[in-house]
Amino acid sequence: MTTKTIAANLITETAQAALAGCNSLRSIHDTAKKLITGKQLGLDFDPKRQNAFEMPTALLVCNVEEAIRSEFDQDAIRGFADSYKAGEPVEPLGVVAENGKLRVVTGFTRHAGLMLAIAEGADIKRVWVSQVEGGRAVEIVRQCVSNQQVPVSPLDLAEAYRELIDDHKFTVAGVAAAVHRKVSHVRKMLALVNVAPEVKEMVEKGQASVSTALAAEKQCKANGEDTVVHMQEQLAKAQRNGSAKITAKSVGAPSALYGRKDLDVAAPVLVQLADQLEKALPFMATPESVKVELTLSGADLNLQDLAKALANIRAAVKSAQSGTEPAANVG
Repeated sequence: MTTKTIAANLITETAQAALAGCNSLRSIHDTAKKLITGKQLGLDFDPKRQNAFEMPTALLVCNVEEAIRSEFDQDAIRGFADSYKAGEPVEPLGVVAENGKLRVVTGFTRHAGLMLAIAEGADIKRVWVSQVEGGRAVEIVRQCVSNQQVPVSPLDLAEAYRELIDDHKFTVAGVAAAVHRKVSHVRKMLALVNVAPEVKEMVEKGQASVSTALAAEKQCKANGEDTVVHMQEQLAKAQRNGSAKITAKSVGAPSALYGRKDLDVAAPVLVQLADQLEKALPFMATPESVKVELTLSGADLNLQDLAKALANIRAAVKSAQSGTEPAANVG
C-alpha cells in the first residue's frame, strides 16, 4: 500500500476548527500531533517539544564548583531573584537527573537568584528545568552558550575551552563549532591561558583587553622582555594619562601641551618682549641682569587667552625639563 504524501502546507478546515479551541501551548501541541496523524495538518506544522518540565524546587541540588564561572555577578543574581518573585519568565535551569535529584549543570546564576528569592520569603515550590544529556563536555558547552546567562569573563571562557580540549578530547575546530564561534576566537581564548597570572588579573579587572595582553606577550617574548614588567609600566603610564585601561591612546605619545593657536596668541607679546630686551641689552655686553617692562592692553589682546597660551607653553617647558608626564592642556 502506498502512503499518500501530506502537503507540507496542508491545514484543513477540520484542523483550523480544532486548533481554534486551543488556549495553551500544551493543548496546541497535543491537538497538532493528533491532526498530523489524521493527515489534517501538514508536516511543516509538526510541533517540537523542548525537553522542559516544571519540577519541585526541593529536588534541586547544585555544586557551584561545576560552574565555569569563577565569580558570580551579584546584580545579575538580584535581577533573577526579582524575576522569580514576580513570576516573570526565566530560562529553564539545565539539570541532570541523578538518584531522584536534579543536579543543576547550567544556569548557576539563575539558581543563585532562585535561592535568594526563596531565602527572602518567596513561596516558589516549582521551577522550570530542562534535561541536559551527554556528560560533562555537553554541560561545559551549554554553559558557554546559554542564552540568558551573564557574559562569562574571558578567563573563565579560556579555562572552559581548555577543559574541553584537555579533558574531553575536543579539537580547536570542534570547540568553535560547539560554541558557535570562529576558530580564531577559540585560539585567542586558549592563548590567554598561558599568560602570567599578573597579566590575567589585569584582563579580569578590565585594565587590559585580551588582544592587548596577547600582543604584549608576543612582543615581549620576541624581544626577550618580561611581559609582567612591561604591562605594569604600560598600566602606570595609562593611569598617569588619566585612563584606567591600557589602550593605544592611553599609552601613546601624549598630546602636545600647546598648539598653533597658543603660539599665535602669544606671538605679539613675545615680539614686544624681544623688542624691549633688545633695547635693554648694552651693545656687545652680557650683563648679569636687565629690567624690561611690558604694558599689555586688553584693547589689543584677549588677556585671558594670552594667560592660557602662556600657561600651556610654560607647562610644556617644565615637563621637558623634569622628564615627567605632561599635565592636561589648559583650554
